[in-house]
Amino acid sequence: MALSDSLDKIIQSYFSKLTAEAFTYKGVEYLPKALRVSPGLLRGFTCPPMCGGCCPKFSLDYLPDEDHPYELQTREVEISGRTVTVFSDLQPENKGLKCKNLNFDDGRCGIHGRQPFSCDFELIRTFTTESPDQPNRLSTQLFGRGWAMTTVTPKKGALCTITPVDEASVEDAIRKLRRLEQWMDYFGVASKVPQIYPWIEEQRSKPFEKMEPLFI
Repeated sequence: MALSDSLDKIIQSYFSKLTAEAFTYKGVEYLPKALRVSPGLLRGFTCPPMCGGCCPKFSLDYLPDEDHPYELQTREVEISGRTVTVFSDLQPENKGLKCKNLNFDDGRCGIHGRQPFSCDFELIRTFTTESPDQPNRLSTQLFGRGWAMTTVTPKKGALCTITPVDEASVEDAIRKLRRLEQWMDYFGVASKVPQIYPWIEEQRSKPFEKMEPLFI
């Protein structure tokens, strides 16, 4: 199994949908496009034991000043002609299909609380629309192919579920957005993220069915 580079996902899935200015990565130019932020972004989710469905082997990436759980490899990434440094665990010694930090006895993450960006953002999804007249979308949703994910049992099917909006889920969404904003700023990519915070404050006191999407 080829090792997956999480930086591709971070930049191509998150940076590209929330950028306010054009940037280039691996020879591809990403242009700003309208974005629809769904109230679903503020929902929570469960992470049941004995799952680990979203824990395949991939690179575990951190900014230099983020808290990381052990010694990591330094690597350089080029974006829009600039070179930035990140700390990564590329898991070269890991011969399995799952992340080396996954505990197969209970399906729990051994570095939870200090997880890399890509793990922190699971279930916050971005959706690309091909039509120039339709905005891209940002929400919290279950995996589209969650049924195909392998758990530690090792049965098929991710066990996570979506939970209603509450104060804890709102605060967790804000925390993750601040981490995304920090990453985009570090990489020199202009971000639409600051435009989302006022909208969250407007929506958080409303019943979910009364919440309105944000278009930016």
